[in-house]
Amino acid sequence: MEYGKILKLGVTEFRRFSDFVLANNKKLTPHVFSSEYSKVKRGFLAGNTRDQFCSEAEQFATRLAEQKSNDFAGIVYSDLCKLSEFTPKALEKYAFQGYEAARANGDYIHMMARLNDLRKIYMHRPEKLYDYIQVLYKQEKCLKQLARHYDSAVDTFQSVSRKPAKKEDYEQMLAYVQTEIGKLTKKKHPNDAQRKLLSARAIFEHYQNVPSIKYIDMLLKEIEKAQKQVSK
Repeated sequence: MEYGKILKLGVTEFRRFSDFVLANNKKLTPHVFSSEYSKVKRGFLAGNTRDQFCSEAEQFATRLAEQKSNDFAGIVYSDLCKLSEFTPKALEKYAFQGYEAARANGDYIHMMARLNDLRKIYMHRPEKLYDYIQVLYKQEKCLKQLARHYDSAVDTFQSVSRKPAKKEDYEQMLAYVQTEIGKLTKKKHPNDAQRKLLSARAIFEHYQNVPSIKYIDMLLKEIEKAQKQVSK
C-alpha cells in the first residue's frame, strides 16, 4: 500500500480512537487505555509515519489534559518522550508537557521521569547550564516529597508498565541531586551549596555510601578553602 494511503488510514484510525476516549474516558482504566493506544500506534507506525503520529498524539494529549484526564495524557506524553529520545528539541517539548500533566495530577513519580528526560538533554550542554540547574532544583523538590510521602505518592502513581522505585532509592536519588547542585553552585552560592552537601552527606552516611561521602567531603573542603581565601 502506498505511503499516502497508509498515512490516511493511520490518521483516521487514531482520530476515531481519540474521539472515543474523549467521550468515554471516565469509563476506561489506564490499562485498557494503554492497551488500545498501543494497538492504534502499531498500525499507524507500520508505514513509517512517526512524525505524523507524534503530531496526532500531541494534540490528543493536549485535549486529554484540557479534560483533566492527566493520567491518560501522562501515558501519551511518556510515549512521545520515548519516541523522540534522539531528537532533543521534540523531547524537550514533550517532557515539559508531560511534567505539567503529572504535576496537575500530583504524580511526583512521573514528574521525576519527565525531569530526568530534561536533565539528559541539558547535562552535557554548557549553554544550558542554567536550565540544567533549574531541573535539579525541581528534582530535589520532587524527591523530598517522595521521601516524605512515599506511600501516598505510590498510591497516586499510575503506570501499566513498571513499578515505582523503593523509598530508599528515592532518598539516595535526592542525595545525588543535592550533591550535583552543591558542586555546580559552590562558587557563586557557597553557603547554600554547603547546606545541600551536608544534607546529602547525612543521607549517604545513613546508607553507608562511602565513595559518595568522600566526594562530598572533598567538595566541602574546597568551599572552606575558598571562603578562607575570601576572608583574608
